[in-house]
Amino acid sequence: MFDKKKIILNHNKCFNKNDKRVIDFFETTSEILIEKVFDDNQDYRSKNILEIASRNDILRNKIYCKSFQSNYFQTCLSEKILVKNNKRVVSNLNDTVFKKEFFDFCFSLLSLNSSDSIPLIFKNIYTMLKNDGVFVSVFPSDESFKEFKSYFIEFFKPKQNYNFNPLFDMQTLGNLCSAAGFKNVIVDKESFQFNITKPEEVWNFIRHIGESNYLLKRKNFIIKKSLFKEFYSRYNKELKEGNLKKNTLSIYYLIGKK
Repeated sequence: MFDKKKIILNHNKCFNKNDKRVIDFFETTSEILIEKVFDDNQDYRSKNILEIASRNDILRNKIYCKSFQSNYFQTCLSEKILVKNNKRVVSNLNDTVFKKEFFDFCFSLLSLNSSDSIPLIFKNIYTMLKNDGVFVSVFPSDESFKEFKSYFIEFFKPKQNYNFNPLFDMQTLGNLCSAAGFKNVIVDKESFQFNITKPEEVWNFIRHIGESNYLLKRKNFIIKKSLFKEFYSRYNKELKEGNLKKNTLSIYYLIGKK
């Protein structure tokens, strides 16, 4: 279903890009996570924190800025992301590389939706968390880039969904988390609006955030160069006329307690 090489390539692109809009998104998302999970009145010293399949150090750095003095570990999908951090290990999403009941918190930003074994990953996370440990994950929602997707699909009229990655709905995410054993499961939706002036700003953002299409079947959908040029020209014209400038980036926050 998924192209694992493309998923790793996506993570490497996200790690190596210095795109202000992408950085702003990860910083905003990280701040929201910290606000949702941590209490300013609590002492978080000596806590063990895990971030699964990290694409950058933004969440890690923000947590360190809070002076929690926690032990922060990360897994990543590629050795190219192993830079100046002896608490980061290369690991497949489905692997368990840490001992049971070791972590107080487990985070994942936009990475778990690229797995075809979500129930297994949730169960592994549950096993690695201590009693009362907290699991927090961010998933793209069904409304992410809805304006761009609608225009794209209307123009090309693909027979199958070769062009965009599959998404979970709120109820399914909550049910999967509960089935793994988590309690007090909460799924919230958050939407961000941003304006674009050129068509490439949309797909550059998607690429640099690490969410470029990783479906195996995407190669079955071939766009001729002449047709793409026509698509670009029409899309660009719409933007110049003041249409389609607003785009929506929508995500789910999933929180569960062991």
